[in-house]
Amino acid sequence: MNADFEVELAHHAAAPGRPYRRTQSFAALNRRLSAQLLWLTAPGDALLVEAPWPDSLAGEARGRGVEMVPTRGAKPQTDRLFTPWGWTPTAAAEGERAGAVVRPVAFDVVARVNSKLWSHALEVETGWALAGARVARSVDELSEAAARACPGAGDKWVVKSPYGFAARERVLGRGPRVGGAQGAWAERRFARGEALVFQPWLEVVREYGVVCEVRSDGSHRVHGISDLRTNGAGTGTGYVLGRPPARARAAELEAVAALVCERLHAEGYRGPAGVDALEHTGGLHPLLEVNARYTMGFVALAAERALGPCEPAFWSTKA
Repeated sequence: MNADFEVELAHHAAAPGRPYRRTQSFAALNRRLSAQLLWLTAPGDALLVEAPWPDSLAGEARGRGVEMVPTRGAKPQTDRLFTPWGWTPTAAAEGERAGAVVRPVAFDVVARVNSKLWSHALEVETGWALAGARVARSVDELSEAAARACPGAGDKWVVKSPYGFAARERVLGRGPRVGGAQGAWAERRFARGEALVFQPWLEVVREYGVVCEVRSDGSHRVHGISDLRTNGAGTGTGYVLGRPPARARAAELEAVAALVCERLHAEGYRGPAGVDALEHTGGLHPLLEVNARYTMGFVALAAERALGPCEPAFWSTKA
């Protein structure tokens, strides 16, 4: 598990050539979330996790027929294909250290297609971009965007960093100006050469995550559509299992995902991908963002298949 995937991408974008060093907080998060990867395993698989392991994790793995492999000191895993949450130099190095078969996607490709600048450009090209959304390279440009799209004092907006994830690396605000703490946050990112994405805030009705796999031959497979639940600030709290979207909505979402998968393949990407969409009080925003990696939507759908709920039920992803 490398849940700090986007953090590493942002590091390499800001400081090319400098090694990435994981913080203790992210090391702890990765250890905690490793238990969720068991939902994606099959008997005979192995889970690469820093030892010592919690008894609960080791017991659950044993019950599923999954071998636990320590990140240091294990015998070479020469008969296994290494599969990270997302491809980064640090992840690939872990696979090589374990002696597994490592076939990474080119890191520059991974960085490009996971940037919100890439997905925003695709939104603009397809006509799916929100009215008033734009890329900004200065606080003045952000305020200009806010004045146009959110002229009322209560009009909400969000400013996103290219590699933000799980409600990190973004700020929320209201009204026709980006200033104060939000402006200072943006200034720091502009100073290191980032561009930011400004979007009017949408009042959520339901969020969808189309879970896909982009194959090397250009075809793709849709594994399902997850049903993410968020709080009022857009932070994910878990998933609703057993509540599939209406057939027409599912077809619409899968058509968008098919186009995204086609573009991902054209960029040179292969592997897992999540295509997020948002149903709001004004309709459907069919492309919210693209995550060219595994997502918690993969985990939620695997849990749904295993648990088989008879009626909609909330499922937390917290380990």
